[in-house]
Amino acid sequence: MGPFIGFVMSGGAARGAYEAGVLRFVLRDLARRLGHPTWPKMVSGTSVGALNGLFAAARSYEALHRLTRLWTEIRIDHVYRFDPVASLRDVLRPRPGKDFGLLDPTPFLGMLRDHWPEQALRRALDSGETQALIISATEVQTGINTLFVDGHLPLAPQPGSRIHMTKMRAVHCRASAAIPFMFPPVEVDGRWHVDGGLRQNTPLRPVLSSGVDRALIVGVKQDREQEARSNRAEADKRPSLYTMIGKTMNALMLDPVERDLWTAEYRNGIVDWGASEFGGDFRAKASSDLGLRKVDIVYLRPTVDLGKIAGATYRARPPKTTRTNRFLLDRVAAYTGDMEADFLSYLYFDREYTGALEALGYEDAQRSEEALARLYAA
Repeated sequence: MGPFIGFVMSGGAARGAYEAGVLRFVLRDLARRLGHPTWPKMVSGTSVGALNGLFAAARSYEALHRLTRLWTEIRIDHVYRFDPVASLRDVLRPRPGKDFGLLDPTPFLGMLRDHWPEQALRRALDSGETQALIISATEVQTGINTLFVDGHLPLAPQPGSRIHMTKMRAVHCRASAAIPFMFPPVEVDGRWHVDGGLRQNTPLRPVLSSGVDRALIVGVKQDREQEARSNRAEADKRPSLYTMIGKTMNALMLDPVERDLWTAEYRNGIVDWGASEFGGDFRAKASSDLGLRKVDIVYLRPTVDLGKIAGATYRARPPKTTRTNRFLLDRVAAYTGDMEADFLSYLYFDREYTGALEALGYEDAQRSEEALARLYAA
């Protein structure tokens, strides 16, 4: 049977290329070293993490290769279009029934349709090889975190969340990735949803409550202490509007996982303490009576600031895209200056940048090979 392993994939728009590199190493190269497949038993993802995660849930090497190609060949025109005139008109003269989004995601819908691993995903979920795929979104009307769940694994309701059992479709991915104001909200079964990152960008909680033994979390933001050290020289510079937007998006969408990690470590500490005080039976009793069990976690995140990579790449090799897309990105990049380009890093869906992130994800996972191997140890 092997360990019950869950993958947790963070949101982060174009930063999601980093996750694809991690998956390439874990699901291909690590599997070769260990001599057995390393597919997860369940996957929980938000926004672009949901997109990457469903390829892992599909348990298909062909789909994994397709994911790598997607991130190393992507162009901005494959994801969105920017029309400044239409956006300004919608702000000044909003119309009933007209959904507002600064960017038109129509190209993304076509890319999602073309790359969705439909047959492999359905085969993995219907057979029970993948026990659950969870995609997180935020319901607009109530602000509740909606967990779209496809599979055979029962999940207990969580505070502030509702569980919606469904057959996963592209619309669920679209809803999870609809960053407010940037993209229009998406209707799913009569309810409007936006990006799940507003409430749970790294959806660890449903994994902890599902009964997994071990979890691999893939984040797209550098460790706080590393980030503080690398940005110390720029700390006294006056931040621009776009810098503030990028930092706000970081705070809203990337940081809350640290609270969930603290909770997981606290739970693990209780289980270890109980076992040392009352013997090995405590673990089984705590699991059966309270649902409290120890979960071994490996948390992979970038060793380099992805915002700085975005700024440096844009200055060295600006993307080829439409005139209006380039106008928007030039403004964002120009007002970022020498500071880390966090806002740009979310919008920069160009292979010059995403290819570098995919390679970094692979290298960071490779550096953590021993910890990853222990995660899969019997």
